[in-house]
Amino acid sequence: MATITKHLKSNGELSYRAQVRVKQGGKIVFSEARSFPKERLARDWAARLELELKGHGAIARRKMAKATLGTLIARYVAELEPHGKIGRTKGYVLDSLLARPIADKEALALDTRDVIQHCRDRQAEGAGPATVLHDVSYMKSVLEHAKRVWGMPVSAQAVDDAMATLHQLQLIGKSRARDRRPTPDELDRIFAWLELRQSTSKSFIPHVDIVRFAIASGMRAAEIERLLWDDLDEERRLILVRQRKDPRNKATNDQWVPLLGEAWDLVQAQPRDTDRVFPYNIRSVAAAWQRACVDLNINDLRFHDLRHEGISRLFEAGLSIQEVAMVSGHRSWNNLKRYTQLRPESLHDRFGAPIAAKEPLPEANGEDHGSYLGEWSCQADVLNAYGLRPKDVAGVEIVFAAAFEGENRFVLFREDGRLFEVASGADWLPEATTANSIRHRVKTGKIGRRGRMDLFAPELLEMLETVG
Repeated sequence: MATITKHLKSNGELSYRAQVRVKQGGKIVFSEARSFPKERLARDWAARLELELKGHGAIARRKMAKATLGTLIARYVAELEPHGKIGRTKGYVLDSLLARPIADKEALALDTRDVIQHCRDRQAEGAGPATVLHDVSYMKSVLEHAKRVWGMPVSAQAVDDAMATLHQLQLIGKSRARDRRPTPDELDRIFAWLELRQSTSKSFIPHVDIVRFAIASGMRAAEIERLLWDDLDEERRLILVRQRKDPRNKATNDQWVPLLGEAWDLVQAQPRDTDRVFPYNIRSVAAAWQRACVDLNINDLRFHDLRHEGISRLFEAGLSIQEVAMVSGHRSWNNLKRYTQLRPESLHDRFGAPIAAKEPLPEANGEDHGSYLGEWSCQADVLNAYGLRPKDVAGVEIVFAAAFEGENRFVLFREDGRLFEVASGADWLPEATTANSIRHRVKTGKIGRRGRMDLFAPELLEMLETVG
C-alpha cells in the first residue's frame, strides 16, 4: 500500500515522498520510497510500482535490482565456476573487480561515467588498454547474464555507451602480438639463478627441468601441470594433453602430443611416485621465473614467452606448419603465426655451403588434379607465391587456385577430408571452411569478382560441385 507524505525543504519548496510497502504474514517484505516535486508525480510513481509488484516474482526481481555490481559478480562466479565455465583469466579479472570501487555501485544505477572512471583508475594503476578491456568485457558479461538468466531489470547499456569514448581516450584496446623471446644469455643466467634456488634444503621443485620442458614441448603452464603418467604412451613417445585450450571446445579438447627431443628425456627423468608427471604448483614455478627476471634485471620476459620460444625453435629446426601444429595444438594457422617469432639469423643454419646455382622451383606434391586460373597454372606456382616447400603441403590436395594482379588470390584445398581456404594477402594463412560457405560468398560477390567483372566466380562454383 502506498503512502504520500508532504515535506517542506530547507529552501521553502514542498516535496512529496511516496512510499510503497508490501506485507506478507504480517511482516514487511518490501519497501521502497522516492521523493517528487509534485504530488501527482508521486502518486503516479506509486501506482505504477504497486501494479508492477503484483506480477509473479516481481518483488524478488525488484529487490535484486538494488543489488550492487559486486553482488552480481559474486553470484555469477558462484553459479558458473563449479561447472568450469569461468577460465583462469576471467576468474582473475572478476575477483579483481570485486575489490574495486565500481563493485559498490548499484547495478541498476550504473552509468557511463562509472565505467569510464573505473577505466581511468585502472590506467593510473598501470594497467594497459588490453587489460582494461578485459574488465569492461567481463563486466558486460555479468550484466547480460543477470538480465537474461536471472530476469533482473538491469542492462549493459552503460558499458556499450562508454565503449566509443574508452577507445577514443585509448583506455581500452586489443592486445599487441608479442615478439619477445629470451636470448641464450638470458636463459643461461636464469638457469643459473634457478639452479641456486633449487639447491637449498627447503626447495623440492625442479625449476630448471620444468622451464626446459616448457621450451622443448611448447606447452602452456597449466597443461604442464595437468600431465598424467597414465596418459603417457611409451611406445609412440606421445602424451595426452587433456582439456587443451580451444575457444570453441573448452571441455573435451584432449590431444595426443609428440614429446620431441629433450621433452621426452625430461619426462623420463622425473620420479614416478605420484599420478602427475610434474606434481607441483605451476604458479610457484612461474613466480620463481618472474623473481629471477627481476633479480637479474631482465625486462619484459614472461613464463608464457617460453611457449613462443619453443614453437619458434620448431620452425627453425625445419618442421612444416602441419608438423608444428601437432606439437603446439593450434587449429588455426593464423593463431599459430602469432606465436611464431623466427630469428632472421637462424636461416643461415639451413645452408651448409654457398649455393652455386639458383634452386629449381618446387615440384608438385604427387598427382596434381587441381584447377588453376590466372597467373597460376600448377601447384608449384602456388608454393612459390607463398614461399612454401613441398613438405609444407604434405597431405594437402589443392582443388582450386586462382591469382590475379598480385594479391588478389584464392586457394581452396582439402586435407583429411576437410576444406580449407586461403583468401588474398601474401601470407599462407589457411582457415577451415565449407562448400556452402564458399558458394554463398561467391554468389554475393565476396569471392571471385571485382566490381561487375567475374574473375573466377563461375569456375569456382563449377569446382564446388565436385567437392560436395
